[in-house]
Amino acid sequence: MKEELIRQVYESVYDIYLHGSEQVARSLRDDEELKHFSREQTQLIKVIDGHPDTTLKDIAQILGVHKTGVSNKVKKLAEGGYLEYREGPDHKSKYVEVTEKGHEVVARIETVNVSHWRDLFADVFTEREMEAFHEKLQRIRKRFEEEEDKR
Repeated sequence: MKEELIRQVYESVYDIYLHGSEQVARSLRDDEELKHFSREQTQLIKVIDGHPDTTLKDIAQILGVHKTGVSNKVKKLAEGGYLEYREGPDHKSKYVEVTEKGHEVVARIETVNVSHWRDLFADVFTEREMEAFHEKLQRIRKRFEEEEDKR
């Protein structure tokens, strides 16, 4: 493949990620139930929800941030009743899991985001185009997962 085409695709994906993240954050701030959550908190609770039996170190690696930053945010969410700590099988590690209250927040985040995306793209893509786009994204995701498994 041509280097310039790969660069254009990469830059497009990166721009979409940046603008999409801001759009998501804005739509969450506009929601009465979610407006007191920061962008980082919503990302964090979704990551923990999607990765059960996760340590703070694992979460930091997934998000590409320092463990101390994750630790402070997890502590705040745990104080709010959205997350809880659980002792790991080695009795040294602390696992973090989403509580029932936290699962309700994750469901609300997903509802708001899906609704926003539907409204945003309904007049841009047909359903068939969206299905084809989804299939391509799944192939990209699979490749990233395969690369992660090699490490």
